[in-house]
Amino acid sequence: MSENTLEMSGINEIQTLLNSRRKALLVETYEEERFLEDMKALAELKSFEIYSWSITGGGVDLLSEEEVFKDYDPISFVKRITAHDKPSIFILKDIHDLWSNPQAKRALRDYLESKSSIYKPIICTSPQISIPLELEKSITTVRYDLPSRKDVIELLEGMEKFLRSKELPTPEGRERDAIIHALVGMTRTEVNNVLKKSATKHKRILLDEIVAEKEQVIRKTGLLEYITKLGNMDNVGGMDIFKEWLNDAYYAFDPEARDYNIDPARGAITVGVPGSGKSLMAKSLAHLWNLPLLKMNMSKIMDSKVGQSEKNIDRALKLAEDVSPCVLWIDELEKGLSGVGSSDRSDGGTLSRVVQSLLTWLSDKEAPVFVIATANDISKLPPELTRAGRFDEFFFVSIPSEEEREDILEIHLRKRGYEIGEKKDENTFEPNQIKRVAQLMNNFTGAEIERVVAESGRRAYAGYKKELRESYQMTEKDLVEQTELVIPIVQRNPEILQELRTWAKQSAKCASSYEHEAIHGKPIKTEKNKDEVNPKELLFDFN
Repeated sequence: MSENTLEMSGINEIQTLLNSRRKALLVETYEEERFLEDMKALAELKSFEIYSWSITGGGVDLLSEEEVFKDYDPISFVKRITAHDKPSIFILKDIHDLWSNPQAKRALRDYLESKSSIYKPIICTSPQISIPLELEKSITTVRYDLPSRKDVIELLEGMEKFLRSKELPTPEGRERDAIIHALVGMTRTEVNNVLKKSATKHKRILLDEIVAEKEQVIRKTGLLEYITKLGNMDNVGGMDIFKEWLNDAYYAFDPEARDYNIDPARGAITVGVPGSGKSLMAKSLAHLWNLPLLKMNMSKIMDSKVGQSEKNIDRALKLAEDVSPCVLWIDELEKGLSGVGSSDRSDGGTLSRVVQSLLTWLSDKEAPVFVIATANDISKLPPELTRAGRFDEFFFVSIPSEEEREDILEIHLRKRGYEIGEKKDENTFEPNQIKRVAQLMNNFTGAEIERVVAESGRRAYAGYKKELRESYQMTEKDLVEQTELVIPIVQRNPEILQELRTWAKQSAKCASSYEHEAIHGKPIKTEKNKDEVNPKELLFDFN
């Protein structure tokens, strides 16, 4: 990439570069139509002629929309630019397809290195930044970003005005905020299309319709996954310290916090035993903060083609910024980065360069992207990833205490329609029953507790269908029987928990106050006030 590459975006930056008489720009954009409309307005403002060229359409006068050059060969078109005798802007579409043509590259370089008293800049468009070595010093790259949050809101307001004119409902409050979050990161055409589709199909703007479209947009990149099935913090047992930290981090994530010189929340790494609830916490966090959740799978980033992996990580991180504010979840981080130490020998340094791009982005990012990474083995992470400034905190998620096991057991029973309280029918579990079962689940992870409840329910129903029992409802006996069949992972591999506790004692915060006291031998103060303000009641303005 050229040393004169500037981190720019939008038509204002392009205008600045044209005012400084840059001879060639490469504009990274997926939105040719919107870009051409902006360029037409700019050309009229500067009293310039403006032409576009494509390999299928030849040369077109954008102001009159007439085909004026029937040259479908790029070399001939560059010669026309050279001979043109009026100040004009020339736009070459899909320039990345021409880099394989050595004659076209040579013709373009000859023009860029020639001298002329008439200013005739060439603006190349492409969905990706790619410049041949011989042209790097002559072309300045510009990012023409997707519609801003303000643009998205204007488009949404236009549709809302139409719906009100038809006396149809419009979204409000938290739902409207979620719709805006989902629309950010789409092109103007995609936003208009999905709003019209929803209004036509449902006679209202439906969040599920927007989310489904957004999921398609993200999936087409093949690099990130748009998670639509989120968790709920009410279904996350234990982890009181981590939950309290997230409550405070949410306020620091508010753009207004910068007015008070508060550093924005960057993210956290959660490390713990498999099945301890790390992934559920990531899903629940996005729901709690009412933000989109993107999941990065490092295996999708890596590519066998030379240089493609580096491009993939840059595209994925740029996509996360386009969608922001959002939560970016990197699951099982250590597996994606395993082998970085031997990368120079095994893959020519590709993984090392990918990791370096990720590290640089984590340190320098300014977009409101909260990164939550999960890992089972911290020893496999490169040490430079864990240095200060890339993540705000490291949390150790351990196995739950007896009290936390009771909470988790209650959560999974309630999810299946059971009540907890004074015994009144087969659909109710008494607290002392929950306590007895939780005591038997010593060393169980949250996932293992869920497995016991799920299997107990299936067995009870199977027995009912086979007429071996009178009710399909599970009982304390069912839970006990299934508990006795499970051998917890920390019992099968005791070194896993011991190694993590040894690491956490020196290098991480404990996610729960119970684990903190077990490791450090003293309690930690946490907010236990159930009436404190719940962050999901707060809707920050990211406009």
